[in-house]
Amino acid sequence: MKALEEAWEEAREGLLLHQDRQVVYLNPKAAQLLGVNREKVVGRPLLLALRDHRLEALALHGGERLLEVRDRLLLAKALPGKLYLLDQTEVQRRLKDLQEAAETLAHELRTPLTVLLGHLARLERNPQDLEGLRTARATAERMRRLVGDLLDLARGEVGFGMDPHILDLKALALEAAREQGVACEGEEAEVLGDPDRLLQMLRNLIANAVRAAGKEGVRVSVRKAKPWALLEVEDRGPGIPQDLLPHLFQRFRRGPGGGAGLGLAVAQAIARTHGGEITVESAPGRTVFQVRLPLLEED
Repeated sequence: MKALEEAWEEAREGLLLHQDRQVVYLNPKAAQLLGVNREKVVGRPLLLALRDHRLEALALHGGERLLEVRDRLLLAKALPGKLYLLDQTEVQRRLKDLQEAAETLAHELRTPLTVLLGHLARLERNPQDLEGLRTARATAERMRRLVGDLLDLARGEVGFGMDPHILDLKALALEAAREQGVACEGEEAEVLGDPDRLLQMLRNLIANAVRAAGKEGVRVSVRKAKPWALLEVEDRGPGIPQDLLPHLFQRFRRGPGGGAGLGLAVAQAIARTHGGEITVESAPGRTVFQVRLPLLEED
């Protein structure tokens, strides 16, 4: 019995024992979840410990319910003389996040898919429509990147399995910028990293800027500021509301353009696994994303 009592003293599930509407015992977890001092409620009326008529009724009559009690979601299960309490706050929050993520991703994929299907229908009527073909291909590529970002995040693979090389950050930026039809300027800056991952990071940042401002409104530049190699992606778009800035790199949070935030979340994860960071400054008519990566020391 002593071992059983010790186990409940250390348990992550709350347990309250009662008899004749009086508290007989409650373990530390139950005291924490209920927000009471157990020394002051043992031997006292049950309601004094529970401080909630719904919990009291459940404890007295039995059953199982999910209740919001003092800013927590508690799964309460009552058996004769026993009330078990399990904190479900984080679990329910994650379930809500998953539901929101599924809704956001469905919308995010539906839009380019609709565009793609429309252009494919045009191509069926006119196979010589090269502009339609280019648009369809670009849309399919956007969907491929989106799905790739999602898989990386779901598997936790962002930044893992890297094959690091000595790289010129400007050369990578030129490649990513050229794909989007954007100019790139600045100086060579050597960093140590995985070329595929860093290129993915740059593509996500530049594509995000192009969506905000169009090709003509985006500037990409690289410079050295020891001990860092700095890459800036600037756009002349409408700017990002200040209340959204703290949440830009959170996955499955809608950004200013209505996106799911996957591209920026992946970009930040890649930067951090390379020992760097991405910051953002924004005002009406101008937004600058700055990537900071460790600069290789010159001999």
